Amino acid sequence: MKLILPLERCPLDVGSKANRLRALLAAGLPVPEAYVISADDLAAEKSQELAADVRELMDTVFRGAAVVVRSSAADEDTPLASAAGVYESYLDRRTADEVLDAIAACRASAVSADADAYRVLHGRVECAPMHVIVQRMADCRISGVLYTRNPVAEDATMLVETSRGLGTRVVAGLGADQRFTLSRSAPEPRDRDRADRTVGEEDLPRTLQELGLALEAEFGCPQDVEWGLADGRLFVFQSRDIVVPPVPAPLRATRPAPSAAPAADLVLSPGYGIGVPVTVADGRPAPLGSVAVLDHMPTASRLDLLKDASALVLREGNALSHSAALTRELGLPAILLTDPHGLPTDRFAPDGSGPGGGEAAPVLVDAVRGQVTRLVELPPVERKKAVFAAMRQAGLRGLPGHHYQGRYETVLFDPVAQNRVLAQLRRRGTGTTECVQRILPYDDPARTYCGISARIQVTADACRVQFKRANLLPDRPYRFDEEVHVRVDTPEAGADLLRGLLYVARPAQERRISRAEVDGVRLQFNLWPGARHAYLGLESELPGTIEEFLRACDVPLAECEPLDGKDLFDMLGIGLEDLRFGARA
Repeated sequence: MKLILPLERCPLDVGSKANRLRALLAAGLPVPEAYVISADDLAAEKSQELAADVRELMDTVFRGAAVVVRSSAADEDTPLASAAGVYESYLDRRTADEVLDAIAACRASAVSADADAYRVLHGRVECAPMHVIVQRMADCRISGVLYTRNPVAEDATMLVETSRGLGTRVVAGLGADQRFTLSRSAPEPRDRDRADRTVGEEDLPRTLQELGLALEAEFGCPQDVEWGLADGRLFVFQSRDIVVPPVPAPLRATRPAPSAAPAADLVLSPGYGIGVPVTVADGRPAPLGSVAVLDHMPTASRLDLLKDASALVLREGNALSHSAALTRELGLPAILLTDPHGLPTDRFAPDGSGPGGGEAAPVLVDAVRGQVTRLVELPPVERKKAVFAAMRQAGLRGLPGHHYQGRYETVLFDPVAQNRVLAQLRRRGTGTTECVQRILPYDDPARTYCGISARIQVTADACRVQFKRANLLPDRPYRFDEEVHVRVDTPEAGADLLRGLLYVARPAQERRISRAEVDGVRLQFNLWPGARHAYLGLESELPGTIEEFLRACDVPLAECEPLDGKDLFDMLGIGLEDLRFGARA
């Protein structure tokens, strides 16, 4: 055989899956016998030679045996994109003709609707080379998936899902016969070497724990492992790096507290989402910002239609399926609710209207604790936390029109220090842009204060809704501000968004601002009507950048104060009401 090479002798450029299987084999781990065909050798001009090699392989090495034909695309199983389940695998192929048909179908899956949609979701368009693996099929009594770091909990555990037989139910998102966690602490060593050990079902949890720790040590990061138990041996079919979700969890103190709502069956993808529940039929896109309710786990092509949802609620699924992995890659919160617990999702039309055509009520999907709660049922402070957590998730995910920024900020009040900054700008030839910004603040009816604010900001050329959380840092001259900006066409559209989140309008405000940016520091001089003088806000992604700029201006860091909005207005000697300039020419 010239075109089909044994796994241990295949070249390095045959895709991450084949490369990882070869590394597993070299590490002494039990991998079923496999052969690899490179993308170049799948070319049409080599079809006759390939057919002859496949017939020889099935008549000799795999004579009388069943094989699995698997993809090994160049963009599959990478640290940034798993492509889990996007490309096809074909089980139980026993003849050369069946294997050749599976090879062709596997290669064709590189340009399938799922593959095209997945590339779009990751901002790519080009099709990657497709290599193919032909592997002896293990007759598994039990099989499943092991995550060496639990992807749906913040404790130090591994997560396992299993099913009887080949485990296709687990990866396909059809559920799991068993789900359990394992400690990440190393167990006491055993006498027998792993390769010589017979594994029974009673011994399976400990053996999976040892396997997971060994794979992490081998590859240096958490692993997503597909495995099977056959003839007393634990086989490894795949071990890929777990893709880190794009949305880091918020600080515990900033999260909404648990509600009285019953717990969901299972968290599938952590995060927070707020929206109107909408039952989404196959082939229909989810409305922007909605909570999409589905019967089954979505494929990659369907995820492309759901990417604008704020969260997913599934009636069937499991945490370690391919679809759940793709959902986590997108940072899209998702939970399993086999019983909707009183959530009347079946009564909502695709446009989000409720019973009788009325407007449906928004809900919070807390896919960290695993709860769905009507927004109106949350206490005011918890509602503000929930709204900000959901908007933060949307901004970090890159939901259309949503932008997140996290910056260190401090304030200069001293006019002398401000003049030194202005002198530095003049020396550098850096100009400022000036405008009057109209601010339409919103709050809950009780006006509870918790460092979270919402407002519409309007200038001559832009309109946006700003959600902001000010995080004071103990004993530091900065605060860390997180902001989410949502583009809207008009103030009325912004008002509709905020009223839908149960905010009410407060009296409008205005301020004059002058802006500049230099050396990674954003400067904004702010003058409020009635204030004794302007103040200067300095922002940067790194606090050291602000310190360097202030040193260049000969301004001591001690002059800065990390005030939030309420304290800031107290320092300026003005109230929060009626902050408007008089008539302007």
